[in-house]
Amino acid sequence: MNNSLRLVKYRIRFVFFACLFLALFSLNGCEDQKTGNELSTAGIAAGTTLGNYYDSLIQDTVDIWEMEAFSSSTREASFNEDQQKVLQSQIEALQHRARLARRLISVYNALKQLSSYDASGEVKGAAEKLAQEVQGIPVLHNSNVVPSSIIGSLSSDIAAWQQSKNIKKGSKLILDTLKKLKDLYDREIQAYKSIALERGNKVSNVVEYLLNKKLVLGLPLLQKVSESLGLLWATEKKPIEDEQTIKAIIEVAKVRSQRMAFLSSDAADSIANSLSLLIDNHQEFLKKKGLTLNEMLAAVQKAQSYIDEISMLRQESNKK
Repeated sequence: MNNSLRLVKYRIRFVFFACLFLALFSLNGCEDQKTGNELSTAGIAAGTTLGNYYDSLIQDTVDIWEMEAFSSSTREASFNEDQQKVLQSQIEALQHRARLARRLISVYNALKQLSSYDASGEVKGAAEKLAQEVQGIPVLHNSNVVPSSIIGSLSSDIAAWQQSKNIKKGSKLILDTLKKLKDLYDREIQAYKSIALERGNKVSNVVEYLLNKKLVLGLPLLQKVSESLGLLWATEKKPIEDEQTIKAIIEVAKVRSQRMAFLSSDAADSIANSLSLLIDNHQEFLKKKGLTLNEMLAAVQKAQSYIDEISMLRQESNKK
């Protein structure tokens, strides 16, 4: 009887501890899913802003192309096919990087689904497309960086996602990808900044030429000044004749172009910071530590605000 009682007590203890273990395991699993979901959301935000930044640099390059065509013609200088091919290759290289950023978003989206249901098929599809985009990243003009020397065998590493149904494993593979992409970004960041700066210089030169030749109306650049005072320009529909005023408006135009270049540079730095913080959070996730995403998301929002302001300035210029 005593033996039977002890056996019953043993079984009760066994069942109790087994249930406790399963409960704790389930809680940890739920916590992993919740944290993984938060990390994926942050990664999507970072990838979106990175793609938008490359889009802005593509538009800068288009502006450089058009401004150079105009300036070369006025100087009766050559702007041959080879020079234009360089600009086209720069656009294609930036487009490739923008697609890569958006492929990363797709992978984060697929990883996010793993926290709610078995989305291994979506992970596989997203990983395949990311692996394809990683292959053959073009060299960027004015940069001595060879992407293949940094990316290496990343394409084959990404293929491991295709077999993964585990959010931890997926996060580890994204971490490896992020580290290499961040390395590439850091080495190219000065080339990115030079694009916006070159665009500003070329636009300023064209504006100066047009105003000096009295071919355009310069007063719209000072529209906010007149509006704030409730005044209308006396010569609103005629080119400015006064040389001193022409010089002043040229300076305003230069400041606007330089401001866009500064905003682009600040966006580049904020993106670099956000990618570093995203990598840090991936490492914390793998160590089962709490995430600190606020600073990272603030860096993303700051970069996006700069990009949005550049877009607004472009729209204002197009209205003139």
